[in-house]
Amino acid sequence: MKRWLLVIMAFVATLPAVFAVATGAHLDVTNPEIGAIIFGLAVLGSAFLLSWACEVAQLDIPAALALSVLALVAVLPEYAVDFNLTYQAATKPEYQELAVANMIGANRMIVGLAWPLIIFLFWARFRKRGVTLEKGQRVEIGYLGLAGLYSLIIPIKGHIDMVDVVVLVGLFILYTVRITRQAVEEPHLIGPAEVIGQLSKRARWAVVGFMLVFAAAVIFVSAHPFSESLIHLGKNLGISEVFMVQWFAPISSEAPEIVVCVLFTLRGLASAGLGALVASKVNQWTLLVGTLPLVFSLGSGRLRGLPFSNDPTGLPLNGDQVGAMFVTSGQTLLAVAIMINLTAHVWEAALLFGLFVAQFFFPEHFLFIPIDAHYVFGIIYIVLAVILFFRVSIHDHLGIIKTMFDFKKQPSVAVVGHGATVDLETVPEVKAVEAAAKSKGQHIPSGQ
Repeated sequence: MKRWLLVIMAFVATLPAVFAVATGAHLDVTNPEIGAIIFGLAVLGSAFLLSWACEVAQLDIPAALALSVLALVAVLPEYAVDFNLTYQAATKPEYQELAVANMIGANRMIVGLAWPLIIFLFWARFRKRGVTLEKGQRVEIGYLGLAGLYSLIIPIKGHIDMVDVVVLVGLFILYTVRITRQAVEEPHLIGPAEVIGQLSKRARWAVVGFMLVFAAAVIFVSAHPFSESLIHLGKNLGISEVFMVQWFAPISSEAPEIVVCVLFTLRGLASAGLGALVASKVNQWTLLVGTLPLVFSLGSGRLRGLPFSNDPTGLPLNGDQVGAMFVTSGQTLLAVAIMINLTAHVWEAALLFGLFVAQFFFPEHFLFIPIDAHYVFGIIYIVLAVILFFRVSIHDHLGIIKTMFDFKKQPSVAVVGHGATVDLETVPEVKAVEAAAKSKGQHIPSGQ
C-alpha cells in the first residue's frame, strides 16, 4: 500500500498545474513564486510517473524497443523544458542563452552531483571504496567519450549547427543500435514499479498506458509556464534568469532518475544505479545537444545552420555560453577518463564533486586572473582527464573500442533503469540463489 501511495502522491502533485492551465491562470506572470512551485511539482510528479511506467513497460514490449524508445520517454521532462526554451529562442534572442544554459546545467549536474552521490552512498552504506560497472557498460563509456571529444569543437565554432546534428544524433543512433543487440531479460523492479509490475498483464497495460499518456500531457502543458515562472521569479528576486534556468529547472526533471538510482545503490546495486546515470549522460550529451538546432530551426520557420548556406550559424552561443560549453565538455572527458577502467573510487567522486562545487565560488574570474573561470576549470578538467586516461592499460582502451562496435548478440542481462543494464551473473541476489541451488545439487540456467 505504501508504494501505491507514492504513485498517488506523484499524481496529486500534478493536479494544481492541470487546474491552473485549464482555468487559464497565468501564474508564470502574475505570481511566478506560486507558478514555479506548482509547475515544478507537476514536472517532478510527471517525471516520477514516467520513470515507473517506463520500467514496468519493459515487462511487455520487445527488448530493442525498451532500450531505445523508453529511454527517450524517460528523459522527456528535461527535453520538454529545454525544447520549449530553444523554440522560443528562434524569435526571442534573449532566450538563446537560457536554452543552452538549461542543457548545460542538466549535464553538469548529472556528472558533478549525481555520480558522486551514488559513490558516496555506496561507501557510506557498505564501506566499499569504489563502484564497478559491468563490462557491457563499456558501450556507454565509449560513446560518451566520442561525444565528449567532438563537443570540444562546438565552443571553437561558437554555435551548434546541422553538422553537430548529424554527428551527435548519428552517435546516438549508433549507440542505440549497439545496446539493442544486448539480450534483455525481465527488468529488476523496485518500489512503485515493482508493485505495478505485479498486476495482471491487462491491468498493467492499462495502468502503464495511463501513466505514460497522462504524464506526457502534463509535461507538455507545464514546460512553458514552468520555465517562464523561473525567469520571472529570477527577475523579481534580482537573480540571474540564466542561473535559475540552469540550476533550478534540472532539479525537477532529473530528480526522479536520481532517486531511483539512489534506491538501487542502497540495495547494494550501485553498479546498476551508476550505470543508469551514465546512460542518461550519453543520452543527453548526444541526442539532446544534437537536436537543439532542429528545434531552433522549427521555431524560426526555416532550416538554420546548414553548411555553405547564407545562415550557417545555427543556434548561436555568446561569450559566456562558449565558456560554459567548454567546461562541460571538459567535465565529460574527465568523467570518461575516470570510468574507462569501469571503476570509480571515492576520491574520484570527491574530485568530480569538488570541481563542480568550486565553480560556484568563481562565477566570473578565477581568483585574481582576468580570465573567464570557465576556461580555467575546463583546462583543469582536460588536464586531469589526460593524466587519468594514461593511467590505465592499453587493454582497457582496446576493450572499450571492441565493445562499442561489437554488434553481435550479447549474453543475458537485466534492465535496471532507463536503458542501463547489468549482467545477471553479477547481481548479488542472483549469485546467492545460484549458490543455494548448487549446495542442494540443483542447477539454474543462466539468466533465470
